[in-house]
Amino acid sequence: MTRLRNLLMVLCIAVLAASCRPQPDLSRDFGEPENWGETFEIFWKKMSTNYLFWNLDYDEGRGWDDVYDEYKEKFDALGLVADETRNDAQQKANTEEAYRYFFDITKVLSDGHYMLSINDQRGNAITLSPSTYRFLKELGYDDTSIFGFFSDTDYRNSTQFDRWRDYYQENTVHIMEYSFGLPSEGTGTMRANSTLASEYGFSDMQYLNNENLHIALGRNDDGIVYFAFNKFEFYDYFADTVANGANDVTDIVMAFHALVSDENTTGVIIDMRGNVGGIIADMSILWTAFMPDDADRITVGETRRKASENRTDYSTWTGFYIERCRLLPYGSFNQDVPIAIIINENSVSCAEMSTSAFMSLRDTYDYDVQLFGSHSMGGMGALLDMENSEEHFNGGISNINPYISLIYTPYCQTKASNGQNYEGRGIPADEYVEFDPDAFRNGTDPRLAAALDWIRQ
Repeated sequence: MTRLRNLLMVLCIAVLAASCRPQPDLSRDFGEPENWGETFEIFWKKMSTNYLFWNLDYDEGRGWDDVYDEYKEKFDALGLVADETRNDAQQKANTEEAYRYFFDITKVLSDGHYMLSINDQRGNAITLSPSTYRFLKELGYDDTSIFGFFSDTDYRNSTQFDRWRDYYQENTVHIMEYSFGLPSEGTGTMRANSTLASEYGFSDMQYLNNENLHIALGRNDDGIVYFAFNKFEFYDYFADTVANGANDVTDIVMAFHALVSDENTTGVIIDMRGNVGGIIADMSILWTAFMPDDADRITVGETRRKASENRTDYSTWTGFYIERCRLLPYGSFNQDVPIAIIINENSVSCAEMSTSAFMSLRDTYDYDVQLFGSHSMGGMGALLDMENSEEHFNGGISNINPYISLIYTPYCQTKASNGQNYEGRGIPADEYVEFDPDAFRNGTDPRLAAALDWIRQ
């Protein structure tokens, strides 16, 4: 009996201690914080209501309460965010300690879009990104080095991070330069003049390089169409075409549409390495060219959002589709023509949604589709501006004036067409091809070569 009584007493003490634990005020009447404790508390609340990926993080959201318990006193101990009694070195050290806490809290988040921008108004600023953290971890950097990468510009620019810079070079601009020998600016048609372009039969290629968009289009001697672009930002150009006539961007996209349906085309390569995403409507403009004649849409996957301000109160999963674009002329795509998609660790958002759409064409209509390269970034949620996110969707982008300028996170979560949730881990390539930075800069592109070889086979 004595042992049982003692056990019950211990349990009661534990329950009492838990019930007496200070609880955060969950009201959303936020003022402007002055100290790190208040700033953290508002951040914690906004994450509770606005963040969408608790099903993947912090033990399905339950561990977020533990974050409050662990860090609230630590942030309180840092005092004022901007304390004029500190000299510059003391202020920087105090700020860096706060940044390290935020770094440790956010580095584990699955959200591939997530960014947290913090500024103490004394010249100390930082932007944290879990997707960049994962990328650097894959390259072998430890947490101390990665925190220095985020918090110290000079350290980030040191030779220690040459490996990171090498991998970030695999994007549309450098593919055009190294793999095809195309100009780094301007627009037009030019004979591709690199060794690789000659080896694989590419001759005249259309290209566009302005301050915003980078596009390359060509068809080689075997009839294989190659199309690369750095982001989904075509919508405004097409709207301008409706009002004022064709422009350089719509010309090259319409030429892509024509080649896709041309009877002499034997294969298509869509290169989205380094593609950062953009406007969802662009997927309809581009990929309607591949729709079966009897289909009005392509499945991207399923999506859901927050149903209330409660942390894990989600809406039901609903279908996410690319609807047929009826504003433009499209030919008929021959479904026997193989399609190669090339992706890398920096393909994100609409690039991943588009990859999922082509996976859907493979699974639903038996298209011959193969993914090459490496896994994508793992950020398939859709984003809206700050006002519409918080007001209409109980989630998404927000800020905490004056010290947190941006909490960048989607308002909805997306699963791929095969039912998999690739957030935070990326869509894997069907054929993984190692990236060699030195070879790439010297005109050898094994990922493009693998896609070409597969189509020829």
